[in-house]
Amino acid sequence: MNISILNDTSKTSNWGCAATVAGLKTALTSACPGSSLASMELQPLPYRKIKLLRARAINRLADCLEDSSHTTSTLVERLQKLNFNLADYSLPDRLILNGEGDIHSRSGHLLRLLGIARLFKESGVRVSAVNQSVDLVVGSRQANILNLVYSALDFVSVREPVSLRLLEQIGVTNARVVPDAAFSIAPATQAEKDAVRDKLKLPERYVCLTGSSDISKRSGDLFIKVYEGLKRVAGLPVIMMASTKTDKALARQLQAHDPSIIVMTDTYDYRSALAVIAESDVLVGGRFHPVIFAAREGTPVVPFKGNTHKMEGLMELLSYPVEPIDWRVLADCEARIQYVLNNHQALTQLLSANSERLSVEVARLAG
Repeated sequence: MNISILNDTSKTSNWGCAATVAGLKTALTSACPGSSLASMELQPLPYRKIKLLRARAINRLADCLEDSSHTTSTLVERLQKLNFNLADYSLPDRLILNGEGDIHSRSGHLLRLLGIARLFKESGVRVSAVNQSVDLVVGSRQANILNLVYSALDFVSVREPVSLRLLEQIGVTNARVVPDAAFSIAPATQAEKDAVRDKLKLPERYVCLTGSSDISKRSGDLFIKVYEGLKRVAGLPVIMMASTKTDKALARQLQAHDPSIIVMTDTYDYRSALAVIAESDVLVGGRFHPVIFAAREGTPVVPFKGNTHKMEGLMELLSYPVEPIDWRVLADCEARIQYVLNNHQALTQLLSANSERLSVEVARLAG
């Protein structure tokens, strides 16, 4: 069987993207032995500097997807205007749409991904939409088109229960929850832990901090406030984990504020990030996949909100008793950090048990 993965993010520097695709490939290889896996490399969206032309091309694709009498040739033509040419690809037996964080209302890739999924389905390919958080407005045009496309697919899964409930409200009834593929990655080895500890010159004990998709590089003052609160409550050195542009910018501002802080960037791979988080007393922040890394390693977390509901969904999936903190309401931030530190052993046991259970369920991604 030939399986193609659409939206293969493994080549990006983001630790979460790399870990997710690695986990997805592991799950597919295990569930479909003997199959060949290939990645579909998409061209960038056109008209980057001419937003009106891009919006027009996306709108015409939306018109096509809404029209039940459209022809496949029309769909092919509309996708060509968005830099996707079906003739550039061999049709696989199965197409795996790896949604990750692209199935939300502010995603520029949403309609193109839905169009490609529909096109492959009309071309006789078995299509699965997996490994995603869905965050669309019920009743919106985007949600209605997603319902039309997803209801016709062979398999649909979301990575947390908030998205499942939203899909049900949109009208998609054939979806289920399957944990994010990153849950299937192997825990860090002692050799990996020792190697990164030596390279970064890590202290014996420390805590980790990340940013979030809900803040920007202009949120330095706010982030420094969280950093100082973390230092004050934990009384330990802070390691800043930064593999995104926003977090790197925030890390530079932290270094200007406190030159002693250790920053880990994407010059290290996701396995090294996993190893650092494994040895941490606690992880504080709003990055989805680093929190999954922490859960896999039994490292308690103080979660913050992202720009979608995915962190709330992840906490529900893990049955974790600490709700994500709103970056704009930090009044109880230090109290939640203290709670996690005070209940370290119990939270470690909870995360270890639940993440191990979820890692087994990832196999269902194969549909």
